[in-house]
Amino acid sequence: MINNILRSYFLLLLFFASLSATGDEIRNETEGDRRAKGIESRADRKFVRQDFDEAMAIYESAFKNTLSAKYGGALHLKVGRLYLTLLDYVAAIPHYESAMAIASDLFTSADVCNYLDALRFSGERMKAIGLARRYAYRDTYHSDQRYQNILHALNYEGGFLPIGTPEYTVRGLDNANTSNSEFWVGLKGNEYFYASSKSRFHDPSKKFYHRSNYFSLNENSEFSIKNEGNSKRRLLDMIPEGLQNGPMSFSSNMTRMVVTQVHYGKDEGIGMTAQGLNTFQTRLYYSNYDQKRKGWSSFKEAFPQKEGYSYSHPFLFNNDRSLLFASDVPGGFGGYDIYVTHWNDKTGTWNDPVNLGSQVNTEGDEISPGLFDDMLIFSSNGHVGFGGYDVYGITYENGQAVLGSLIHFDYPINTVHNDFSLLHIDENRGYIVSDRKTANKDDIYYFERNTRGEKKNNMLFGMSEAQAVSNGSIGLMREEGKFNVPQKESLPSSRFAEHTLSLHFDFDSYKLESDALKALDLWRKIADFSKIDTLIIEGYADEIGGEEYNQTLSEKRALEVSSWLKHNGVMAKLLVQGMGQVPADIDFSTLLPGLSRELSGQSLYKSLPLENRIRLNQDARRVDIKAITK
Repeated sequence: MINNILRSYFLLLLFFASLSATGDEIRNETEGDRRAKGIESRADRKFVRQDFDEAMAIYESAFKNTLSAKYGGALHLKVGRLYLTLLDYVAAIPHYESAMAIASDLFTSADVCNYLDALRFSGERMKAIGLARRYAYRDTYHSDQRYQNILHALNYEGGFLPIGTPEYTVRGLDNANTSNSEFWVGLKGNEYFYASSKSRFHDPSKKFYHRSNYFSLNENSEFSIKNEGNSKRRLLDMIPEGLQNGPMSFSSNMTRMVVTQVHYGKDEGIGMTAQGLNTFQTRLYYSNYDQKRKGWSSFKEAFPQKEGYSYSHPFLFNNDRSLLFASDVPGGFGGYDIYVTHWNDKTGTWNDPVNLGSQVNTEGDEISPGLFDDMLIFSSNGHVGFGGYDVYGITYENGQAVLGSLIHFDYPINTVHNDFSLLHIDENRGYIVSDRKTANKDDIYYFERNTRGEKKNNMLFGMSEAQAVSNGSIGLMREEGKFNVPQKESLPSSRFAEHTLSLHFDFDSYKLESDALKALDLWRKIADFSKIDTLIIEGYADEIGGEEYNQTLSEKRALEVSSWLKHNGVMAKLLVQGMGQVPADIDFSTLLPGLSRELSGQSLYKSLPLENRIRLNQDARRVDIKAITK
């Protein structure tokens, strides 16, 4: 036992020594890193071949090695992301937690949003709320609309209960939905078809799906799922299997089709970018129908597509002469944007794609474009919404989105989950894809306008107007008989106290240092104080020192920030609170793999030199600024 304690203490000393190492020393790979990277490469190959269980077991074995903080944090984040693509939220969470503890600087806003989704979809809503509040103070998240939508979803997740009659009723298609992903509905001739993916892999961005099959929604059709595997001809026998990996589009006169190919760079392993997993890219291919020989031409790449980027969600319109699609190609507004390209008769090719602009596209992702009458329908996680992808419409005239015409579809078309790929049958009926029933991945839903003549009950008992708009009890009329949906500016803001900023202090000090002053000044310049009712200023201290002393110190820190705000013209109501000392909450087993829980408790922590305990407690010496909106 004594030898184990000495070993653990020695490991801790090595850990703290590494914190002050030079940049060159930090970059040096450890032997454990080298072994783990070989294991990681082997797991990558298994994952790409879709041997998912074996791949994940191999990834997990890599953590048996002693890893550097830099590599260990990156590997935990990668494995968390991969579990998320398999919709194994429970397995993803500990890897996100470990990555955050070891190397939180690796997290992008997309990672934090995905981590929040993993928590809320696995039933850990309160933990998700705590994490959301922790990150909301940072500028990146404060301005990230997907993140803000998740805050709304966390706030209203239990309150989506319609009062009166909603404009639409929505029901799942029992004859089509399975435990697989049913991810697309489209029209071929006069028949509605849908796509189903048998793969466990589930791209979070919804850009592609492995191992897809396409079936008719008509149970009596020769292309019905009931006929799968029999001798009758299949719908897509004319399309190579490698091009059946996502949404497709047929022209209304059945002379052209556009399909999706998944491209994988085999020498690149499982690649990661700032947006997350980026190993699989998608491209669009098209084929023309030859009337003379009664067959489809060979498939060609629709237009030159840049290596390393994806092109997906095609939609043909304008008598097959125009094509909408989504892409993350550079030069857009961020994430996936929606583009349009037009057929050029002179060259016999598609023209260069054109971005649809800021009325449609955001810093988030926009996917699944389509047209109904003069309305461009698309899904986005970058506009104000309920959480995840929501469905939006915007007037589309003369090849352009009309300024100020953006609308957001009412509940239950949109929910706090991902809702996308809406296809109208007519103005009263249609289909939509959603993962609102998370156990079944993506499912197809049929929606129909309520025509029973009932009006919504205007008596909103026990519900704020903002919440009523959020859950569909209040709608804003656009045109009689068209869409009854809340406009963008009428969607709610979160009503709980949201983090806006955290400021850190030196040990035993309540002086605002230069980094904190810069952060305060930047936040003051960009914050919209017209929407803030009250600012809560909470001061904290670490646990080093007496409890009474630390209570006073936490109050002084809060008062120092409050004085700065008043002096710099911030007019919001200020509520100043000293929260006292924060106990150390340090998981040494995360910092030092192999260290037993018995040896990583308070006794070991208290045995450390004072300077090391001060370093470990740096997050506790802070002031949190929280905002309650009007």
